[in-house]
Amino acid sequence: MNPEPYAQCPIYKTKHFLFRMVEPADAKDLLSCYADPLAAPLFNSDTCTSDFVYHTIQEMQDCINFWLDEFQKKIYMRFSILDQTTQRAIGTMEWCIKPNTYEGLGKVAVLRLDLPSVYENEQTISEILQMLEENFYEHFDVDSIISKAIPAAKARIQSFTITGYSKLDPNPVLPYADYYLKTRSFS
Repeated sequence: MNPEPYAQCPIYKTKHFLFRMVEPADAKDLLSCYADPLAAPLFNSDTCTSDFVYHTIQEMQDCINFWLDEFQKKIYMRFSILDQTTQRAIGTMEWCIKPNTYEGLGKVAVLRLDLPSVYENEQTISEILQMLEENFYEHFDVDSIISKAIPAAKARIQSFTITGYSKLDPNPVLPYADYYLKTRSFS
């Protein structure tokens, strides 16, 4: 485990993607994700100050600056997801560790995954979830991951199901609908 993940945001790689801290220079690339009308309904804005729908570079830059400020405050970290073929930021992944532990779930992290519609497919999402499985439980010392997938997010739900997530009923940890849970396996 990294004793202080907020000291330096880690970098991760999979076969197709690179995950690193979001940067102001990503604004132009990320705008194609956050202006995508097919992707917008799948963004998770529960407890957020925005719906994450942007139409200008300035709006995207302001959002990135906000994310970087939240990282400095140690509230959450927002990774840019880069397609390794194009080296362009195609979307983002937020990782927010809840400050408390919960009975039966332990220490919980919330995953927000924002992808443009062209990347919202089972192969991409499963690759991202596999990377989380291999790294995030140990690196961030969490026991459970929760993430949202509304009923229209068929590929996301399929990926969650295949990788061992189960539907989570609204509860004290997260009183919202459409969340899925994966608890660390201790093998």
